[in-house]
Amino acid sequence: MNKSDKFIAEQFDINDINDEEWTMNKCKQFLRFIQENPTNTRIEKEKDDENHIFLPKYIKTVNENGKKFYEWKSSELDDIFEAIFQFLDKYYPDINKLRLQTKHDEKISEWEIKYPKLKKENSKREAKLQNDFIKDVNDKWLPGFKYLYEFEYQRADYKGDLIVANDLGILAVVETKIIGYFPWQKNKNVNKVEKQAINYRNILMEETKDNPEIITVIGSYFLDQCHSGNEERRGFPLDIDSKIWNAIKQVNESNKKSPGKFVVPTISGETLNDLKATEEQIVEDLDGLNLEDEKN
Repeated sequence: MNKSDKFIAEQFDINDINDEEWTMNKCKQFLRFIQENPTNTRIEKEKDDENHIFLPKYIKTVNENGKKFYEWKSSELDDIFEAIFQFLDKYYPDINKLRLQTKHDEKISEWEIKYPKLKKENSKREAKLQNDFIKDVNDKWLPGFKYLYEFEYQRADYKGDLIVANDLGILAVVETKIIGYFPWQKNKNVNKVEKQAINYRNILMEETKDNPEIITVIGSYFLDQCHSGNEERRGFPLDIDSKIWNAIKQVNESNKKSPGKFVVPTISGETLNDLKATEEQIVEDLDGLNLEDEKN
């Protein structure tokens, strides 16, 4: 057992599939609680929590007025996030990654049809900006967020730009903006795109709260070239989402430095075929169970 595996085994319940599912749900619950309450340092424990461990190195149990709480230090939040993403890096289900890849392939095909049409319309500059982001998202702008999850999505009266996803089950809402050349234009448009990113992030948070495949959502923006500096072109309007991104980045970089780390290919080859076979087998098994029920 390497150092990372040992740390995960000491900090999370991973004894069987049920424990892994509980831990994944607790990670989701914790991340979303912190995103909604970034200054809080405790959350009330649920009854089932007593049967599990959850990051005992950083999160302690305290009793107050007959209730039990998880409690942590704000100064250790970065370490907590990184530990959670180490767990998700190892235990986020491969079948979910397959579904993300399938959705990505569909959306890329749709984008390749849509983009030439957008270039002929008044929005061609922003369309090019979105295309630049999609092409380089994994190499430059949001490494790890290699799946295109949605583009030009409609939610009630709101129309968002891009949603991308990574292998940890995290969605990133990306609002794109041509911000202009004059200082007053830049400030106004940056403020606008930040508000849009927060708004769409919150909409997606609510929409995915009961989806077990989506752990959480972060909000970000991407600006055009006239805004100097690559890092300044991509930003996060909320500090807590920036913290989450930095923790994800740390895990990504740690994986690259680990010589013994084997990264499973996401597309093509035997791995993808095996995953497809697994999904097909699950469907066949469920169909078989349904037939048995009908016979009985």
